[in-house]
Amino acid sequence: MSSSIPFERYDEEFLSLTEQVTSKLRSLDPSTNSSISKTADADIKMAHNLLLQADDLLKQMGLEARGVEDATVKRDLLGKVSYYLCVNFIGIAVNINIISEYED
Repeated sequence: MSSSIPFERYDEEFLSLTEQVTSKLRSLDPSTNSSISKTADADIKMAHNLLLQADDLLKQMGLEARGVEDATVKRDLLGKVSYYLCVNFIGIAVNINIISEYED
């Protein structure tokens, strides 16, 4: 199934982006890091930019998934996009929570 090959690459890219966001946010989480790094502002901006990249990737994945003609493959790919959308929104929620704690 050749249409899944781009999605394998998307999977890798999405996982890489979410791992990078997690790493940046962990450095800001007061429960896991007793001394907030001096680069906190840069870490916040980087996490925000990575989440924007993940959002753009999800939009591209959705466009490509909707363009697949095979109904079964389309359903599976759209399911994957929906799952990743949930993961991305959870990342955004965590990001907002950590930033709020940092600003307090």
